[in-house]
Amino acid sequence: MSALEQNIFNSPLPVVAAGYVGPSLIPNEEAPWDEMNLPLKTDELVQKVMGQPMRRAGRFIKLVCCGALSCLRDVPKEKLAGKKVGIFLSTGLGNVDEILPFITQVFKHDGGFPSPNQFANSVSNAAAFFLAREAGVKGVVLTISEEELSFESSLWLAQTYLESAQIDLALVGGCDVFTPTVAESRERMNLTPDNSRLLPVGEGSSWLLLGGSKENNIGEILAVQFAPLEKDVSPVNSLPGMETKEKYFLPGFRVKEEQIDIWKNKNNWQIHDYLPHCGIHPVAAAFGIAHALRSKKAGYFLHHNHNASGRQAFVLAVTK
Repeated sequence: MSALEQNIFNSPLPVVAAGYVGPSLIPNEEAPWDEMNLPLKTDELVQKVMGQPMRRAGRFIKLVCCGALSCLRDVPKEKLAGKKVGIFLSTGLGNVDEILPFITQVFKHDGGFPSPNQFANSVSNAAAFFLAREAGVKGVVLTISEEELSFESSLWLAQTYLESAQIDLALVGGCDVFTPTVAESRERMNLTPDNSRLLPVGEGSSWLLLGGSKENNIGEILAVQFAPLEKDVSPVNSLPGMETKEKYFLPGFRVKEEQIDIWKNKNNWQIHDYLPHCGIHPVAAAFGIAHALRSKKAGYFLHHNHNASGRQAFVLAVTK
């Protein structure tokens, strides 16, 4: 029995809805973008998704809220009424746009006094609490950061809360924003030709609403698996229906081209390469899985990535 079989959830997690905002800042659409023009202004996005400007919120917080609300807008209100919803926000870099000016003000200019807005935006869990307020959520509100495996860690944690009935639904997402310049962003994420694919740097805020009954959902999360990079962890072909359904492999940005070729030519999985639509950012996996679940492709989806330290993660999902 493979390691992935051992980590299949006792009860698959129904995916009620999925949504994403990529570098083009157009909800749930694959509009073209260019890393040299990032970051784009968020005013139009906020107005479109929220209907009014957000006061006292930085760019990171705006993208968190807009991405999550783009997911929730597809959910009938009666599905959320009276439910205890948990928020699990994953991020690899955090609110860098607000944290850097805050640190500069305090430590580089003889102490200084940051503004209340600077301080409020720099708090690690601020974005998740802004989202809880905007979405009317009353449940656990957590921010999880595990570098480029942050989203996978959030999925695993949300599953434990759902399984123990501490919450009814879990709003699980990932957000990382582009912080100029391109060279600094690559350095911040430790991107080199040896440890990642040569793709543009991007950003995104991507979300899944999980839990509830199995009726009227768009798919299920079947497993989240972590293992050392040197350990051979591969999907099984004995899961119910796997032999008759299409199988799609989603390569993360540290999965090299030769590994992708193995999945395509040896394992006979189709490649669902989502990264051209969102670019490299630590929680790009959230975009990839949300993108796959909204793709209308029926079958199994396996996402694979690893961090620079050599820890790998798999997420197995199935669509209807």
